[in-house]
Amino acid sequence: MSIPVPNLDDRSFADLVAGARERIQQIAPEWTDLSVHDPGITIVEAFAYLTDTLMYRLNRVPDKLYAVYLNLLGTSLYPPSTAETMVEFSRASATTTDQEIRIPRGTQVSCPPGVPGSPQPVFTTTAAATLAPGKTTVLVPAADVALYDAVPIGTGTGRPGQSLVIPNAPIVSGAGLAIAVEVPAGTRLSSGEAVLVDGKTFRYCQEVEAFADARPGEMPVRIDRSAGVAMFAWRDEGSTTRTAAGERAPVPGSGAEVRAWYRSGGGAGGNVGAGQLTVLRSAVPGAKVTNPEPATGGRDGESLENALRRAPQDFHARDRAVTVRDYEVLALRHGGVGRARAFTRKELWAFARPGEVEIVLVPFVPGSRSGSPQPLRAAELVTHAREEVRLEVEQYLRRRSTVGAEPVVRWGLYKQVLVDARVVVRPDEDAEAVRSRIVGRLSEGISPLSPDPSGYGSGFGKPLRVSNLYRAMEEAEPGVQYVDRVTLELDKVPDTDAVGLVQAEGQDNTWFVAQDSTLFRTTNAADGWEACAEFGDTSNGDPGETVRAIAPFRSPAPGRVGPEKHPGMVAVSTVTATGSRIYISDDLGESWRKAAELGFVVADLCWVDRQGEPLLLLAGERGLYELPVSRGALPVQNVVDTSQPDRGFYAVDALVDVRGRTGVVVAAEASAGVWLSPDAGTAGSFKQVKPAGEDIRCMTVQYDGGASYVWLGRAVPEGTGTGCLRLKIDELGRTDFDESFMNSWEEFSTGWTGGSCWGLHVMGKAAYAATQSGGVLRLQLGLAAAQWSVPDVNCNLPLRDRTRFEPVRSVSGAVLAGGPVLVLAAGPKGVYRSKDDALTWESCTRRVVDDVVTLPDTWLFCSGDHRIEVVHGNG
Repeated sequence: MSIPVPNLDDRSFADLVAGARERIQQIAPEWTDLSVHDPGITIVEAFAYLTDTLMYRLNRVPDKLYAVYLNLLGTSLYPPSTAETMVEFSRASATTTDQEIRIPRGTQVSCPPGVPGSPQPVFTTTAAATLAPGKTTVLVPAADVALYDAVPIGTGTGRPGQSLVIPNAPIVSGAGLAIAVEVPAGTRLSSGEAVLVDGKTFRYCQEVEAFADARPGEMPVRIDRSAGVAMFAWRDEGSTTRTAAGERAPVPGSGAEVRAWYRSGGGAGGNVGAGQLTVLRSAVPGAKVTNPEPATGGRDGESLENALRRAPQDFHARDRAVTVRDYEVLALRHGGVGRARAFTRKELWAFARPGEVEIVLVPFVPGSRSGSPQPLRAAELVTHAREEVRLEVEQYLRRRSTVGAEPVVRWGLYKQVLVDARVVVRPDEDAEAVRSRIVGRLSEGISPLSPDPSGYGSGFGKPLRVSNLYRAMEEAEPGVQYVDRVTLELDKVPDTDAVGLVQAEGQDNTWFVAQDSTLFRTTNAADGWEACAEFGDTSNGDPGETVRAIAPFRSPAPGRVGPEKHPGMVAVSTVTATGSRIYISDDLGESWRKAAELGFVVADLCWVDRQGEPLLLLAGERGLYELPVSRGALPVQNVVDTSQPDRGFYAVDALVDVRGRTGVVVAAEASAGVWLSPDAGTAGSFKQVKPAGEDIRCMTVQYDGGASYVWLGRAVPEGTGTGCLRLKIDELGRTDFDESFMNSWEEFSTGWTGGSCWGLHVMGKAAYAATQSGGVLRLQLGLAAAQWSVPDVNCNLPLRDRTRFEPVRSVSGAVLAGGPVLVLAAGPKGVYRSKDDALTWESCTRRVVDDVVTLPDTWLFCSGDHRIEVVHGNG
C-alpha cells in the first residue's frame, strides 16, 4: 500500500488565477479590465494551467524520492534503540565459593529456545566484571546488541566529502559509537584523544550534527546510524566548510586507515521479562546467569511512514530550540521517548528561575497498542523511564538551546484512574465483545501515549470528566441502549490517616499532606490531590516508611525585611524501623533526594536562613540537629539545654521579627518546657521561655503589624483540654529573657472543649485549632473576651459518636483570590475543606467521584483496570 504523501503545493487553478489578479491590482492599477475577455487575462490563465499541470506532477513524486529529498534537508530515519538490563551471574555450584570467576566484556546470554524459527534476542555484557571469592552473585550491565570494536571501514583519500560505509547497520542510538582515523607515527595528541590499534595510533573524530558545530582542532564526522554511513567534511578551497572558529575542517588523509567502534542490533524484541535471560552463549566456567529485572528501552527503527509525518515539524525545528515546540520536536528524536511536552517554567512554578524551560518526557513503551484492552499502567511507565535517556535528552537540548534558556528535563508524573460503569445493550448483542471494545477504547483514550493527545484523557493538565466518557461507551457502540452508571475511581487518595497538612507558601493554592508512606500535593486548593512521592521500598521485604513531618520553606510575613527566600524547598521526615530518614526537594515535590538517615525518630522540621543559605532544623528524640542542604552534608547536633544535651523535642518553628532577625522555638518532650533562640537557632543561643509542666505538641507563628507571636497547643491525657498559649515578641535583639518575659504568656482557654490540641493555624484575625474530639475550633482575635467557637455536629466533619468528632491532626488555610476563606483539616478520614470560615465542611479526598478528576499542568492520566459491567436490556 502506498504511503500517503502530503501535497507539496495545494493551490488550484482558480487560486493561481485569483492570486495573479490581486498582484495585477497592486502593481498595475491602470489595468482595469480583469475579465476573461481581456487578452492579458487569457495569458494569465494559460500560465496558470501550465503551473497547475506542473504541480499535479510534483505532488505525485514517488515515496522513495520524497524520502531522498528529506534526507538532503537533513531528515533521516531514526535508528533502533536497544533494550538494557542488569544480568546477575552467580555460582553454578556451592563448592566453588573460594574461586574467582571472570566475566569478560562481550559475554553473550539469551533466552531458552522458543518457537522454532522465531528470533531470540542475544544480550551482550557491556562491561567486564569479576565474581570475587566469597561472593555469590555479581550484577553486570547488558544490552541487546552486538559489539564491534576497531572495525576497519575504509581508507582516507585526503579529499573533501568522503563517505564510508559502516557494516552491520543500523547502528543503535545512544552511546557506544566512535570513529577514529589513523595519524602519522610520532603525532602528539592529548590524553584521551587517541587509541592504539595493531601498533598504529588512531585519533578519535568528533560526531556533530552539522560540520559548522566542530570546535578548533577537531575532525568532525556526521553519521547516519540507520544507513550506516560516516560522512566527513567538504573543505575545497573555493567553497570551504569551516568550524565554529572559522577554520577548515580536517578530513582523513590519503592512505589513513579509518576504524569504527559501535553497537548494532536493538529493537523491541529485546524487551524480555525478568528471569528470561538464563542461557549462557559464551563460556563462563562455573557460572550461571539470569536477569532479576525486565529489559527495557528496546524500540524498532523508525518507519518511512513516520519519518514522512514528522518531516515538516522536524524541518521547522532543525537543530536550534527557540520555541517550546522546538524543544518537543528535538526531544522526540531520542528512541527512548514516546512523547514530550515543553513548558515555560516560570508560568507554572514560583521557584523557577528566568529562562528555564521544563520538558516533560513520556517513555516509549513497546507494545502499547491502539485499542488494546490492557491499560498502560503508571508502574510500567516508570519502569521504562531510564535515567540515562533523560540525561542524554537534557544534554542534547542544552547544546541546542538559545542563550539564556535553561532546559530542565524530567520524566512525566501520572495519576491512575479507572472507570466503573454499567452499560445496557440490546438482547442480541455479544455482551463480552462490547465490554472488551469499551475497555480497549477507554484504555486508549486515558493514556499518556494516546494517538490523540488532544483527547478526553490524554492531555497534559486536562481534567477527566465523567460526561466525556459517554462518547466512548455509548455513542461509539451502536448496540448500547444506555449507560446506567459511570464513576471514576482514583488509585491513590489521602482518604485515611492524613497527617502533616501544610501550605506551600509562595505557590498559590498548593498544600501537602501525607498518608503512611505517601506524600500528596494539591495545586488547585484541594480540588484534586496527587501522590508526588512514595518513600521506602516494600518490594524487598522492607517494612516501609511513615511520613512524620512536612516542612516547606516559609518566607517572612509580607512587607517585612527578612532572610533570603528559597521557594521550592520542601523537607520530609519519615519513620523507619531504626529511626528516621530526611528527604529534600528543591522543586516543590516534583523530585526528591535522601539527605540524611538518623538512628532516632525526628518529630518535626523547620527551615531557617543562615547567611543566605537554607538550613534544616530537625527536632527529635535525641535533641535538636541542623542539616545543610549541600549534598553529602551530615546532621550536626545543636545543644539546646546544656544541663541535658540529649533532651528530646516534639516541635520546632521559626519566626522573623520586625528587624528581620530570625528566631527559633522548640518544645521539649516530657512536658519539660519551651526554648527560644534569638539568633536563628545557633548553638548556645537558646533561652528557656516557658517552664516545665505542660505537654506541648504543636506550635505556630503569627505576624500582626510589628509584633510576632508564638502560639503553643496544649495536649492533655483526657478531658476537655485547656486551650492554647501565645507569647508576644517585638524585637528579638532587645528581648530580656527574664522572669517577667517567661510569665507573659497569654492564655486562650475560654470555650475550649476539644481535648488535646494537635495543630494550630493563624491567618488574618482568626486562629484555628485541630483538636482531639472537638473538630476544628475557631478563635476570633482582637476581642476583649476572645472565645473559641465550637463547630456544630452537623457541620459534616466526621463524627466518632453522636457528640464527638474524629481527631483532627492538622489544620491549615488561606484567603483565596476573590475573598473566600479556605480552611483545610486532616485526620483519620482524610482531608476536609471549608469555604465559609470553618462553619461547614466537605470531603475533598474522595476516592470515587461522579463528576470530574483534576490534574496539574505537567501531569498525565493513565488507566487502571476499568470495571465495565455489560448487561442485556429488554429490547
